[in-house]
Amino acid sequence: MYGESVVMRLLKSSAASLNFDDLGIRGKAFVDLKHEIQRPNGMIITTGPTGSGKTTTLYAILNKLNDAGTKIITLEDPVEYKLQGINQSQIDHAKDYTFAHGLRSILRQDPNVVMVGEMRDLETADVAINAALTGHLVISTIHTNSASGAIPRFLAMGVKPFLLSPALNAIIGQRLLRKICDQCKIEDSIDNDTMTKILNLLSKIPVSSAERLQDEELNNLKFYKGQGCPVCHGLGYKSRVGVYEIMTMNAEIEKIILSGKVSEYEIQEIAVKSGMLTMVQDGLLKAKDGITSVEEVFKKTE
Repeated sequence: MYGESVVMRLLKSSAASLNFDDLGIRGKAFVDLKHEIQRPNGMIITTGPTGSGKTTTLYAILNKLNDAGTKIITLEDPVEYKLQGINQSQIDHAKDYTFAHGLRSILRQDPNVVMVGEMRDLETADVAINAALTGHLVISTIHTNSASGAIPRFLAMGVKPFLLSPALNAIIGQRLLRKICDQCKIEDSIDNDTMTKILNLLSKIPVSSAERLQDEELNNLKFYKGQGCPVCHGLGYKSRVGVYEIMTMNAEIEKIILSGKVSEYEIQEIAVKSGMLTMVQDGLLKAKDGITSVEEVFKKTE
């Protein structure tokens, strides 16, 4: 009404050279994902809202896989970062070069790894799944709120359950949290209700997990916040860090997919029982380590 509004997307070239080891994935999740991306075929899917770091995660995986003996081709909209040694392709709707049509052409180039910018429709998903089942490693993104939500999203698109279950290797749910400024970090006082909530969430980490805290650690939790200074422009935060949940496929999840009665909550429950750390738990562990604040964790992951 009073003039135009402007949104700018600033792409930092340093993000293109981010190492897989530096993403901030920890413990069992790191070991599981590292194993899955080194498999010769299947699908690795990242999920999350716009601006949650999905593309950066995909590029870090590509950097990990990029070597002279591996042919990698990407299909992007647009190409955000230029990567050396990788064939990058940009879709063009004006010439009917869509994700689905481009992916069909790419598969004739005999790639080992294919990165598809986003799964937007059934046609793209079908071609990608068939590629994953015929000896290619496919990595891509889809818009859902959690790792477990990706499976119902695929099925809602019309993907056949008997093709989806053997094609999926792992699903990564993620968010970006602001990191506390190191120059003005102080201890944060947490009210009783919030602390009870934190203890409840952290105590649910499976006993088998290396990330599980001992009773002594749970009784002596300390958290931090930034009070604001010239270095962080008074925000109390500087830079960002990812929080993740890595869901790998298992027989129970496959059984649910094949049954056709897919519940996001049921899938989440099975994944957690199998040792998956949820995004909020990962965030709270990073808050315990003084990387981010409790307020930021609950604001971005709930």
